[in-house]
Amino acid sequence: MDEVSLWIREVSATASGFLGQFVEFLPTLGGALAILIVGWGIARVLRSAGIRSSNWLNRFFDRRFGPERARHLRISNAGVKLLGNIIFWVIILFFITAATRVLGLDAFSAWLDRVVAYLPTLLAGGLIILVGLLISSLARDLTSAAVASAGVAHAELFGRSVQAAILITALVLGINQVGIDVTLLITLIAIVVAAVVGSLSLAFALGASSFVSNLIGSHYLQQHYRPGQQARMGEVEGEILELTPVSVVLATREGRVVVPGKIFNDQTTALLAEEVKDE
Repeated sequence: MDEVSLWIREVSATASGFLGQFVEFLPTLGGALAILIVGWGIARVLRSAGIRSSNWLNRFFDRRFGPERARHLRISNAGVKLLGNIIFWVIILFFITAATRVLGLDAFSAWLDRVVAYLPTLLAGGLIILVGLLISSLARDLTSAAVASAGVAHAELFGRSVQAAILITALVLGINQVGIDVTLLITLIAIVVAAVVGSLSLAFALGASSFVSNLIGSHYLQQHYRPGQQARMGEVEGEILELTPVSVVLATREGRVVVPGKIFNDQTTALLAEEVKDE
């Protein structure tokens, strides 16, 4: 009986001590919960304000530049929701940090302090990339329109090239702002750009070789032939109607035939004897 009474007294003392500590901790717990509730309310208000501000900015772009030009500047619905959620959770994170300090969770609050301190740097890097994305879209449209108005072919390609250059620059700056070493990234980008430029140069050289051959051959044809003469060029025979910078137009029995200028270097060409006799 004495042992049972001793156990009962020990359990009662332990329960009383735990209950007393819990009662003493209740104000601290209530304060932490109050901080979280207030933070949740503020986060919701600021998220709504961020969404409304984004929608107002989209309407401003539409009024200022027109729907067609502003379509690359407008923030998409998914982007608006993402911005609102980022604002919400950043505010919640601040208030969670404050609540952990009230509760005395020093290790957890120290880790949260480091996360919160890193947020401005992370947001600045993301902002640089976002601004670069918007500017690149605008620069693409302006470049394409300017090149097209000048009568130059492949205006869209010029616009895409300018957009890619601005995007790559913004990406490198944003990642560097976050604190990530971009040396390897810059090296990889340089290798890719060099490979692309080399491929385009090779493709242009191969594609232009035929044009250059026709240009050179037509130049020498114009020195030896003139419109009205009867000539044989390779397997084609007829009257020369026209000498263009890259070809010769012959009138044959089958009709008008365009002969590439490079035939002067590749095959035999001859001025027919009948034409010479007439002269």
